[in-house]
Amino acid sequence: MRISPPAAVLALALGLALTDAGGAVQAGERIYKWLDEKGVTHYGQSIPPEYRDQAAAEMNKRGLTLKKIDAVTTPTAEQRKAAEDRMMRDREEQKRQFEQRRRDVALVNTYTSTKEIDDARDRSLALPMQALKGLEPRLRKAQERLTGLQGQVESIRRSGKAVPDLLQEEGNEQKLEVDSLLTEKERYEGQIAAIRAKFENDKRRYVELSEAGPH
Repeated sequence: MRISPPAAVLALALGLALTDAGGAVQAGERIYKWLDEKGVTHYGQSIPPEYRDQAAAEMNKRGLTLKKIDAVTTPTAEQRKAAEDRMMRDREEQKRQFEQRRRDVALVNTYTSTKEIDDARDRSLALPMQALKGLEPRLRKAQERLTGLQGQVESIRRSGKAVPDLLQEEGNEQKLEVDSLLTEKERYEGQIAAIRAKFENDKRRYVELSEAGPH
C-alpha cells in the first residue's frame, strides 16, 4: 500500500489525476480515494464499479477526508442462518403477542366476573363428564367378563387340557372391547383435563387484566 503524501503534494497529485481524467476539480467537488486489488492508491471523482464494495474515503480538493466509506462485507453462511433464525423468532413472537391481545380482548368482552368463567367451565364439562359417567359401568362389566374368561382359560391350562378355540377367541374379543373402552375413557378424561386447564388459565388471565385496569 502506498503511503499518503503531505497535504500539499496530495493536492497536486489529485489535481493531476483529475486533469488526466479530462476535467479540473471545481470548488466543492468531491474526490474519492480507493485501493485496487494490488494495494495501489487511486483518486477520482467517482469510484469504478469493481471497487465500490471496498473501503474508500471521500475528500475535498485540498485532500481533507470528509467521510470514510466502509467496505461492504458479504455475510457468511452462519451469519445468514443466524439472521434468518432471528427473523423467524421475531415473527413468531409478533404472532404470539397478536394472538394474546386478541384473546385478552375476547376474554374481557365475554365475562364480567370470575364466577361467569366458572359457570362457563361447568357447562363445557357437562358433556364429557356425562359421557364418562355412562362409560364407567360398561367398562366395569366388560372387565369383569374378561376376568372370568381369563380365569376359565387359566383353569383349563392348569388341568393340562387344550383351551377350546371358541373360548380363546371369545377371550381375545373381550380383551379388545376392554381396550377400546379404556381408550375411550382416556379420551374423555383428557377432554375434561384440557377444559379445566383452559378455564383456569382464562380465569387467571382475567384477574390479571382486571387488576391492571384499562390501558
